[in-house]
Amino acid sequence: MSKEIRPTMKPAHFRESAFNALYERHVDTVYRVCYAMLGNRPDAEDAVQSVFVKLMRASPVFSSFEHEKAWLIAAARNHCRDELRRWWRRKIVGMDQALSGRRDAAHFPQDDMTDCLLRLPPGHRLLLYLHYYEGYKPHEIADMLGMNLNTVKTRMRDARKRLRLELEEDAHEPGKTARRI
Repeated sequence: MSKEIRPTMKPAHFRESAFNALYERHVDTVYRVCYAMLGNRPDAEDAVQSVFVKLMRASPVFSSFEHEKAWLIAAARNHCRDELRRWWRRKIVGMDQALSGRRDAAHFPQDDMTDCLLRLPPGHRLLLYLHYYEGYKPHEIADMLGMNLNTVKTRMRDARKRLRLELEEDAHEPGKTARRI
């Protein structure tokens, strides 16, 4: 994310200063969503760039701060989901796994809960991340992701169960204590 994104052809109605301000407001949130879904830093950084390039190309008009944030989160989710479907993704080992799971603590908190969260399937990670880290309510998540409210609630319940199991497994390791969620 250290490289600056420059469009090759900038639409006339899209001002660079407006884009820069929008980028600064939301880059951390988009990164955390991508990291929550993809589980490693290099892929998350690539996904963030792709999401903001999509934003520049689409140049949508937003009605509010929440609208632009919701658009970016949905775009990040869709992009990450596409990345997870790619055939080569299933054939490689992530750099974070190969390098003993180092994480960028400035963007995504590192603790036992986060480690367990990252072991969940991407869809479960995203729902729990949006709810617990970003503070969205289930009906807001449903609207943002275009899902039925009951589906979101059911998947969140399933995700919490799986997270609880992961935390219990961690608690059985020497030197670890159980956490309640």
